Amino acid sequence: MFIAKKSTRVVSTLTIGALGIALTSFASAETYDDRWYIAPSLSYIIPDSDRDAEDGFGFNFGIGKSVAKYWNIELNGIHDSMDADTGGNDFSQTGAFVDGLFIMNRAAKFSPYGVLGAGALNTEVNNDSEINPAAHAGIGFMYELNKHGAGIRSDVRYRMDFDDRIADNDNFGDIVVNLGLYIPLGEKHKKAVAAATLIPAVIKSEPKVVISDLDNDGIPDAKDKCSNTPSNVKIDAFGCELDQDGDKVADSKDQCDNTPANVNVNALGCPVDSDKDGVADYLDQCKDNLPGAVVNAMGCEPDSDGDGIADARDACPNSITTKNTGLDGCSLNEIVKTQKYAFEVGSAELKESATMVLTGLAERLNAHPNEQIEIVGHTDNVGPKWFNNKLSVERAAAIKQFLVEQGVNETRLMTKGIGSNNPVADNDTDQGRAKNRRVEMFVMD
Repeated sequence: MFIAKKSTRVVSTLTIGALGIALTSFASAETYDDRWYIAPSLSYIIPDSDRDAEDGFGFNFGIGKSVAKYWNIELNGIHDSMDADTGGNDFSQTGAFVDGLFIMNRAAKFSPYGVLGAGALNTEVNNDSEINPAAHAGIGFMYELNKHGAGIRSDVRYRMDFDDRIADNDNFGDIVVNLGLYIPLGEKHKKAVAAATLIPAVIKSEPKVVISDLDNDGIPDAKDKCSNTPSNVKIDAFGCELDQDGDKVADSKDQCDNTPANVNVNALGCPVDSDKDGVADYLDQCKDNLPGAVVNAMGCEPDSDGDGIADARDACPNSITTKNTGLDGCSLNEIVKTQKYAFEVGSAELKESATMVLTGLAERLNAHPNEQIEIVGHTDNVGPKWFNNKLSVERAAAIKQFLVEQGVNETRLMTKGIGSNNPVADNDTDQGRAKNRRVEMFVMD
């Protein structure tokens, strides 16, 4: 017979622990039923899958005694068997355990309990018998059936069997379900009547004591934690004003008496609204609104085009896309399409007003380095067609050169000129021809 030293130490520790917890409870023992009792029960065993065995049945018989207000100690003998699964092993087990039961509510008819115990199992596997240490722990309940104290009890235990004879297994963990009775032995003890109750009380007159209560709230000063409570306010047992919503502002001063828990409040007990938009900070998803801003229920300004820029600050409030939207709410495509760069008659030289606009555009282009831009030059219809075609190309090239000087990668800029072929205004007027002398840009798909 072989018993692993490590397993033995584990079981010994559990046994000593169960006994120690129960025995050390004697010092604080109060009145309880300390009769010996017996506890027969039937068992249903759900074996560890490594056993290769079917579910089994068994029985156990215990004898025990209450040793403290919450503790019982028991000695249990068990026997169970598990038949082999296909190709498995037959197990027959007989053993003994020392258990400690922690009774949670001994005075009630229904009482839950926990159990911890250790012992040994003599296990026969295919006619090979061996004794190994074992331990179990579980939870259950007792239910008293009659005045004598007898009742039913049931528990579920996880049983660890340190049997290492099966290859690749040092132990087995089985589930054991028990259902049985507990039957006290002997008559139930009658509670002793304290001798003091039989002696008539001697009534002595005591001098009248004057109790000080300076704020007249009904709480003596010695117990009053708020000694200056105003009159006619509701107080708690410590003499302090009630604060029903727990915001640390007394109800008598609280103008918002249903404030949710853990919300910052002002001196009036109302949630803080830092940006003064009428939506409390704990509900406000946009806490940096400008004074006087119109906001929705979440404390945010309307954003009609959904580009993340509030309408009040959006230069393009009806953007059809949020791609590359800048701080002004306009997309890169909207910026380049809306700008028209005008030129003098017969000239490709940039006006000063155009260079100022192009400088801002270059910054936007550098912020979006993956966008390709097409630059298209146009002219009015004054002069020969070949001259206008050449001039339109030069105007597009002038725009490109300026953007490159501002740091835009020239490979991103495509240019072409189409002369006077695509007017946007009437070439028969000076104003119309001025509008046609232009360069347009587009973000390429």
